[in-house]
This record gives sequence, structure tokens and C-alpha cells, in this order.
Amino acid sequence: MRDEQVDGAATESMLPHVATYRRVLPVSLERMYENTLDWAHLPHVHAASFASIECIDAGPWGWRARVTTAGGAALLLELRLDRDCRRWITRTLQGTNAGSEIWTHAFAVTPTRTDVVIDFFVPGVAPARRDKVGRAYAATYRQLYDEDVAMMVERQRQLDQRIETHRREPTSRCLGARDALHLPLQFELRGRDYHLIELNGKLRTHVARCPHALGPLPASVDGVVSCPWHGYRFDIVTGTCLSSQPCRLPPAPSVSLRDGEVWVA
Repeated sequence: MRDEQVDGAATESMLPHVATYRRVLPVSLERMYENTLDWAHLPHVHAASFASIECIDAGPWGWRARVTTAGGAALLLELRLDRDCRRWITRTLQGTNAGSEIWTHAFAVTPTRTDVVIDFFVPGVAPARRDKVGRAYAATYRQLYDEDVAMMVERQRQLDQRIETHRREPTSRCLGARDALHLPLQFELRGRDYHLIELNGKLRTHVARCPHALGPLPASVDGVVSCPWHGYRFDIVTGTCLSSQPCRLPPAPSVSLRDGEVWVA
């Protein structure tokens, strides 16, 4: 994976240019666009940088939102996506570094690799401080992409797995002797991942993937499970989304005991 900071990229912005960060990411351009429009993941995947976000407006064009940083600063951010130019521009409209712009251009190297070039423009920075400010912006984006890559790669893996799942796979399986199982236990059935847990003295299963964006759901310990990508919370018994998003957990396999062995179907 190429990961570098370079200088002097040409853009249309009239603001002082402080640095360019360039990197080849192991994800498709489609996943990059999807991630760019996904404002809701910021305080969850990037908790070290963002404490909260309140969306004001969003659509295929991009989004505008009030953001609180992990340090407590309040910002008004706007991101505008231009697919024709393969770029998106993030502007700080209010708050620290108001007026700054971050221009990201994305180029498909292969169907699963994307070259991103990010230019940072900050008003009011003296020439002698531009290198220092540029290094700080580049370091921040290096961390953000480190965190985003894991999510994008895993989402793609899950999408590919669903396409490749064979419908003729067995619809039930034995997980082993009840006395020998160490719970919680993750298992796969027909290409889908599930957790086997014990809740209130009863064996139960629930999906190990969030129905929203296929994020990894941990095994529940109290009947509730939360997705680390967007913070969606679910009741594993009813499937209801407790954080009020319009989705629910799909039905999970039933559990039965046969001669001391645990079967799911």
C-alpha cells in the first residue's frame, strides 16, 4: 500500500496550499464514494477524532453537518461530491480553521484499488508555518484512512460473500456437545455469521452482521447488541432497532438439543 505526503499538487482552490497526502487504498472507487457520503460513521469509527455529529442536510450531492470534535470543538462541515470529476471537497464553514478546504481526488487503479490524492488548504497560515500545519493535516488523514480502510474492506468482503453463497448448503448443523461449548460462540450457516449465546438460562442465536451496512455485531451479553460502525442498537430477541433507525435484525437460526448436542437450523 503506497502511503506518502507530497507537495505542490495543482487544484482550483485559491486558498494557501499547505500539503498533499497521497495513498493507494485496497478498496474500490464505489466503496470510496459510499464511505464519503456516510457522515453517520464519523463519531463511531473515528471516535478519537469526533465526539458527535448532527446532520443538517444530505443527499447524493454530499452532506452538511454540525460536528463536535473529541476535543470539544464545535464545527460546521460541508462535503460536496462531484462524481464526474472524481473528487469531493470538504469545507469547514464554522469553527476552528473556518474557511479551510480539503480536496480529495480518487482514481481507480484496479477494480479493488483506488489512488486518493488529498490537498489541504488553510487560510491565514504564514508561509513559515505551512509545513508544520500540512504535516498535522496529513497525519490526521493518515489515521482516518487507517480506520476507514478496515471498515470498507470488511464491507466488501461481506458483499462478496453474499454473492458467492451457495443456496444448496445445509440448512442445519451441529455445533457440538452442550457441555463442551464455550459461549459465546460464533458460527456460520449457509454463508452467514451468527452468535450462539446464553440469555436468561436459554440458548439463543443472533446475527453477527448489522442489517444496515453489514458491520460486525459482537455477541450480546444482555439481550442488546450495538454496531461499532454507526452505533445502531438492537434487541436480539425481538429484532427491534432500539436507536430508532428504520431497520431490524433478521430472523436467526433456532436452537435445539439432540442427545446432548446443540443443533441450529
